[in-house]
Amino acid sequence: MKIIITVALAATIFLSSCVTEKEKTATLPEAKIDKLLPDKVMEGQPFNQQPNGASALSVLGSNLVKGSRIKLNGMPLETASGDGSSLAALIPKEIFAKSGTYIISVEMPDGRPTNTLSWTVLPKSGPAPSIKSLHPDTTPALKAFNVQSNGASAMGIAGSNFLPGAKILIDGKELETNFGNTDSLGAIVPPTAYAKPGKYKVTVKNPDGKLSEPKQFIVTN
Repeated sequence: MKIIITVALAATIFLSSCVTEKEKTATLPEAKIDKLLPDKVMEGQPFNQQPNGASALSVLGSNLVKGSRIKLNGMPLETASGDGSSLAALIPKEIFAKSGTYIISVEMPDGRPTNTLSWTVLPKSGPAPSIKSLHPDTTPALKAFNVQSNGASAMGIAGSNFLPGAKILIDGKELETNFGNTDSLGAIVPPTAYAKPGKYKVTVKNPDGKLSEPKQFIVTN
C-alpha cells in the first residue's frame, strides 16, 4: 500500500508500509508524536485527498518505525510509515462527517502506545471571525514586508473563530490565504495592495460567508 500526502505549502510525501519480523521483535526506542497535519479540518470537507479521493492524516514525531499504527479514539487506522519521523493514515469520511474532537495516538509494533494529540473536526458554520491584530498593520508604500522565500510580501492575522478555507481581504479583494489555526491566518499580499499611501480595510471571511469587522492597514509615503 502507498499513501501520497499533499500538505498545503509543502512537498508531496511518498510513504510505504513494509515491516519485517525482525523489526517487529526488535527492542524499539520509545516513540513520540509531536504534530498532526492537518490538526483541524472542516466538517464534511475532504482534506489531503489521495488519488482515490480518500482523505489522509499525517502524524509527525520521532521513532515512528515501520509497522506502527495510527489510532483514532483507540480505533486502528490503515497506516503507512515514512522515514521514522512520519506516519500517515486514511481517515474514513464518516469520521469527519460531523464536528467533534478525537484522540490520536500511535501503537508501536510491540504494542506500546505513544502520547496522544487532539484532532478536531470543526463545524461548517460558527460565530463570525474576529481580527485582533495585523502583522504588519502599517508599511511604507512599495516596501516589501514579511518577505517570503519567493520574494512576496505576507501579512499575518491574529484573532478568533477562523475556519479552514477562511480568506483575508483587503478592501474587499481576496488574498491567497493560508489557514494556520482558528486564531491565526496568513496571506500573500500583492504589491498593488500597498503601492499607494492610504488607509485600507482588512477583513476575514469564513467559508460560511460570515465576515469580521475591519481592521485598518495603513500604507505611508
